[in-house]
Amino acid sequence: MLVRIKNIFSSQLYFFIGYVVFLFFIGMVLVLFDKRESAFWVNQQWTSFSDSFFKYLTYLGDGWFAFVVAILILVFSSKLKYGIYALLSFVLTTGVTQIFKRVVFSDSMRPSHEYFTEFNAGIWHKVEGVELLSANSFPSGHATSAFSIFCLLTLLSKNKFLGLVFLVLAVLTSFSRVYLSQHFLEDIYVGSLIGCVGTVLVVVLLNSMNWSKSFNKPLLNRN
Repeated sequence: MLVRIKNIFSSQLYFFIGYVVFLFFIGMVLVLFDKRESAFWVNQQWTSFSDSFFKYLTYLGDGWFAFVVAILILVFSSKLKYGIYALLSFVLTTGVTQIFKRVVFSDSMRPSHEYFTEFNAGIWHKVEGVELLSANSFPSGHATSAFSIFCLLTLLSKNKFLGLVFLVLAVLTSFSRVYLSQHFLEDIYVGSLIGCVGTVLVVVLLNSMNWSKSFNKPLLNRN
């Protein structure tokens, strides 16, 4: 399995090296600053453009978006098995995150709840049109979905530069959750790990299976 994982990493170096840099940078911030400091600093860097940009970009991490992409891969990809990879990755990573959110860390609260008085006093910037959630903060489901689906698209693509584009989209989508005051940095950090690691494991395990010829053909072309 380690050899297969190494081969996957080497096939998309731009994505995975970039992701390691992302983990290192966010990890250093988590070590040096408490979660309020980092979240509040991000909150105060707002602009009108950023408000609109992240307000809509964040939907790329929505579970429904990931599910639709998985269905599109199932229907239109060159091999039916790729659609199965997508669906299993989505189910596994989402399931793990939801167990953590609702069972293991069910008492984790979001910024608007932990600092309710400050939000009410107008100390924190609120993005117009964004409903602030209060519970089930850790880990971030949007970060999980974004990294799961964009990691999978990277692995299915042979274009390393496209992998870099997918990484940027995953990072920005995850960052949007902190910008919109829906999560802390630690939430998106762990959410990204669940999404990325879970997807890599699914691909490695399924790649090791002996698939019949029918699964190596497109769903819409069964000849």
